[in-house]
Amino acid sequence: MIKSFIKNSAIYTISTVLTRGISIFLIPIYTLYLTPSEYGLIDYFMILASIINLTIALEISQAVARYYQEAKGRQEKKEYVSTAFLFTLVIYLAYYIISYVFSNNFSELFLDDTSLEVLFIIASAAIATNGIFYFVQNQLKFEIRPKDFAVVSIVNVIILAIVAIYLLTILGLKVESIFIAQIIANIIASVLAIYLARQSYEFKFNYGKFKEMISFSYPLVLSGIAVFIAMFIDRIAIKQILGFEELGIYGLAYRFAAISGLVMIGFQSSLMPLVYKHYKEKNTPKDISKIFNIFSLFALVVVAGSIVFSKEMIVLLTTEVFYGAASIVSILVIATFFSNMYIFAPGIGIAKKTKLIAVITIFGAIVNTILNYTLIPIFGLSGAAYATLISAILVFGLYVKLGYKYYPIPYKTKELILSFIFILLSGSFVLNIFDTITLLSVSVKIVYVLVVLVAVSYMLLEKKDMEKIKFFKKKEI
Repeated sequence: MIKSFIKNSAIYTISTVLTRGISIFLIPIYTLYLTPSEYGLIDYFMILASIINLTIALEISQAVARYYQEAKGRQEKKEYVSTAFLFTLVIYLAYYIISYVFSNNFSELFLDDTSLEVLFIIASAAIATNGIFYFVQNQLKFEIRPKDFAVVSIVNVIILAIVAIYLLTILGLKVESIFIAQIIANIIASVLAIYLARQSYEFKFNYGKFKEMISFSYPLVLSGIAVFIAMFIDRIAIKQILGFEELGIYGLAYRFAAISGLVMIGFQSSLMPLVYKHYKEKNTPKDISKIFNIFSLFALVVVAGSIVFSKEMIVLLTTEVFYGAASIVSILVIATFFSNMYIFAPGIGIAKKTKLIAVITIFGAIVNTILNYTLIPIFGLSGAAYATLISAILVFGLYVKLGYKYYPIPYKTKELILSFIFILLSGSFVLNIFDTITLLSVSVKIVYVLVVLVAVSYMLLEKKDMEKIKFFKKKEI
C-alpha cells in the first residue's frame, strides 16, 4: 500500500503544483483588473457554488468512492458509476433551468441587486458544469488512475487561465470573465475525463444500486451542509459585518492559504482509494500512521514557511490594497490542514457510520458559527481566521477519537503535538525579530525553514521508513 501511495501521491502532487502554479499566476492579473469589492463578489459566488455542490447531488460521488472498490466485476462497477453519473447530470441540469427561470428573484435574494441578473445566470452555469466536472474527475481518482486525473486537471486549469486572461485583458470584461472561463474549461475537461474512463460509463440507470448509494450518502448531505458552514461561515459573517471589500481581502488570503493544498492534495487524492482497497489487511493501520507522519513533516514545514514568509508573498504577488491579507495567511494555512486531515482517521468511513460523520461536522459548524459572530466584531479578519482554526482542530480531534473505536491507528501523538508547538513558538519568534523585507531577513527565514525540516524529520520519521521511501522511489524509476 505504501508503495502505491508514494507513486500515486507524487503524480497528484506534481499535477497540483502545475495547476496551483497557474492559479497563483492568475492572482496578480485578477488583483490588477478587479477591485477588492469585485474580488469579494467572486468569492461570494464561490460560497454559493460550494453549498449547491455539497447538497443537490446528495453526495452520491462519495458513495461511488465507497462501493466502487468492493464491486464484483467490471459490469457492477459500471452500474454504480453510470447510475450516479446520470443522477448527477439530471440534477445539475434541473438546477440550471430553475436558476435561469428565476434568475431575477435569486439575484435580488442573494446579491441584493437585480442588475446582476445576467451575472447570476452565467455563474449558475459555471456552478452546474463544475459539479459535473467534479464527479467525472473524481471517478478517475476512484479508479486509481492518477496520470489521467492529472491530465484532466491540467487541461481544465490551462483552458480556464487562457480564456480568463483573454476576457479580462482583451475584451475588458470583469467578474463575468472568470465564470465564462470556468464554463468552457469545465465542459472540455469533463468530456476528456469521460472519454478516458469510457469503460466505466453506459446509458443505464440501476435503481437498486441508486438506493444503495443514496442510503450511504444522504446523511453526508447534512454533513456537507455542515462542512459548507464550517468552510464559509467566516466569509458569510465577514460580508454581513464588514462588507465586500474586507471579504475580498480575506478571500485572497484564503487563496494563498490554499497553496498548502500542494502538500495536502497528493495525500488526499491517493490515500482514500487505497485505504478502502486495503483496510482489511493487517499492516494497513501502521502504514496509515507512517503516511501521516510523512504528511505531518511536509505540513509543518509549510506552516513554518507561511508564518515567516506571508508578507513577502502578499507584497510580491498583489497590490497595496490587499496587503492586509498577510497577517492571516498562516492562520488559514493551519486551518486548511486541520480541515482536511480527517482522511488520516478513516475508521468512521470504513464502518459506514455516515450519520456519525454528520453529527461531527454539524457540531463543528455550530462552533465555527458561534466563534465567527463572536470574534469578528472584536478582532476583524483575524477573528474569522482564528474561529475557523479552532473549529477545524475540534472536528479533527473528534474524527481521531471516535474513528479509533472502529479502526485503531497507532499515531505518534506526543511527537506530533511537540512538533506543532515548536513550529508555532519558533516561527513567531523569528517573525517578530525579522519583520521587515530585506535580504538579511529573507536569508535568515530560509535557514529557519531548513532547520525546521531537519528538526521535525528527527522527531517524526524513523530511519527505516526513510530507507523504504528511497527504495520505492528508486524501484519506480
